[in-house]
Amino acid sequence: MSTRPAELLGLPGGTLRVGSPADVVVIDPDVPWVVDPADLKSPCKNTPFDEARFTGRAVRTIVGGRTVYEHV
Repeated sequence: MSTRPAELLGLPGGTLRVGSPADVVVIDPDVPWVVDPADLKSPCKNTPFDEARFTGRAVRTIVGGRTVYEHV
């Protein structure tokens, strides 16, 4: 899902090969959570998913080998 788009855009990513940029999102498929508009990163807090319940969540985002987001 990332290799061909990176190729089309002429970007070095899209793979987990040694030496490639380490851009990865780690998903925990078993984490239950409820949408709280106050926690949204967008300045607009209007969402049709207010108080919706989900299972599975991004728990860490790594860009260039550095953690830029971690759900605590």
